[in-house]
Amino acid sequence: MKLEQIKEHPDFPFRDFRKDDLQFLMLELYWAELLRDSLPEAVATDWGPEWAADPEDGNPILSVSNRKLMPPRMLRIIQNINDDQFPELDLETEEEPIRYRAPVYAAFVPGMTYGQQDQDLQTPIEELVILSEVSEVCERMVRDYIRLWCAERVPESQMDEVVTAYWAQAEANQIDPEEDEDQGVSIFDRDRLTPPDTCIRP
Repeated sequence: MKLEQIKEHPDFPFRDFRKDDLQFLMLELYWAELLRDSLPEAVATDWGPEWAADPEDGNPILSVSNRKLMPPRMLRIIQNINDDQFPELDLETEEEPIRYRAPVYAAFVPGMTYGQQDQDLQTPIEELVILSEVSEVCERMVRDYIRLWCAERVPESQMDEVVTAYWAQAEANQIDPEEDEDQGVSIFDRDRLTPPDTCIRP
């Protein structure tokens, strides 16, 4: 099933995947097809499945690796949902950005994991982790990150600069907690960027 066909499904964007098995399968297929659609065919063949998708919380919803590279390079996508109905941060507005008082929801949150090792506990791995909702905006951003990380294979240090720039822009749109004593927690749940308790295949 092609990506556009998936997006024509009546249940798209599959927000009830935690309760509906069919929606979970369609959501998993959406992310797999988005990855395939974002990569040149010659590059796509180098990427294979790593961890199984988790129907309970969508961490991960997609996990793939390129083990032809050394160190192995991985991509993990975690399904993001605004369960708490917080105001959503807008990072695409070209006009003067709105500043948000936390807590705020970010539909797209990239991050890198550092110091991870393969199953042999010796071989280092490189992993880009993306929390993302299913939307047109998120799809464009995910494609950009896939292009850099998977197709162009930019160095980890360069990808870290891209992620850092994203965080700087996002956090610039928040009201400084020192400026407002009623400030809540950070908009980002960084703990979700840790790898799941699943062994990496050798």
